[in-house]
Amino acid sequence: MTPQRELWQIHLKIPLDRFELSVEYTGSERALGVFGVSGSGKTTLLESIAGLRTGASGNLSFSGRNWLYAEQGVCLPTEHRRVGYVPQDYLLFPHLNVRGNLEFGKERAQQEGVAFDKIFQQVVETFELQELLERSTRRLSGGERQRVALGRALCSGAQVLLLDEPLASLDAGLKRRILPYLIRARDTFGLPMIVVSHDPVELQALCGEVLAMDAGQVIARGQPQDVFMRSDVFDTAKEQGFENVFTGKVTVLRERTMDLKLVGLEETIRVPASDAAIGDERIASLASDDILIATERPRGLSARNCLATRIERIEATGLRYLALTSVGETTFLVELTKDAIDELGLKAGLDVYLVFKTNAVSV
Repeated sequence: MTPQRELWQIHLKIPLDRFELSVEYTGSERALGVFGVSGSGKTTLLESIAGLRTGASGNLSFSGRNWLYAEQGVCLPTEHRRVGYVPQDYLLFPHLNVRGNLEFGKERAQQEGVAFDKIFQQVVETFELQELLERSTRRLSGGERQRVALGRALCSGAQVLLLDEPLASLDAGLKRRILPYLIRARDTFGLPMIVVSHDPVELQALCGEVLAMDAGQVIARGQPQDVFMRSDVFDTAKEQGFENVFTGKVTVLRERTMDLKLVGLEETIRVPASDAAIGDERIASLASDDILIATERPRGLSARNCLATRIERIEATGLRYLALTSVGETTFLVELTKDAIDELGLKAGLDVYLVFKTNAVSV
């Protein structure tokens, strides 16, 4: 049996002003996240993968095809890598309307054998661009510009999406409205994607694997929750707005609240109502410091949610202690103080309850 070829083989070194970027990654995750604060080397890595930055040594291959093999002088031009690159500021063409931006890569897509009319229609429907096609890009809101930039990348015949801080320029409310479009792009078009972001919520919602970077080095790799729980990552993630991210199906609708059933769990949790119907799937988030741990099921509390679970492990992150728990197939990180751990006797293997208010959950 022929061994499965890795999707990505990345071995890059790039000298920068303050440090040398040095990244090694081999894997087949189709939605890979890159996390780190500004200046950690994330955008440089993405630009190098796209072929937009020169000076890299090492090698880079995608799906078995060499894009860079420095020792042999191989460096595939950007236009032959078929990447759909969406920079942080979107860079829409101001002299073209929305339709013109979407059709800009039509010739290249057709040369690559892409059925352009089909993918154009799919993009318009997926990102709800029907009413915007004849509008000038100067008259678009931030969220509309982001949707058009995503659509243009997909219409170009891309075989991989590279997203650089896709929601960074949007306010919190708009981020939550636009995030579903990124999830649609991932699920509808099925293209491998690399998402660079300093926002741990985005990466948990979008990615199955995350690389955490600091000063040009990969300091952690793994599933999002495992990476963000690490002592050398969590404090940074917390500063950038870390929250637990989970998915559930709507089972009950009320005027101001609704119930979500989490994967692998018979119980439901009560969350604020959103524009949803019974059976719809919704992504929700909950801050790690909005969860209480109880060693007995509490009574007489205003908090509506109480989930039975077991502590899997407790780790010190430097500034905080974290408990890792699993409820069904959902993992929650809970912030604790040393006093609470000692006084309640909290430890790995202990059965406990997670308690949180309905309004602590964002949907």
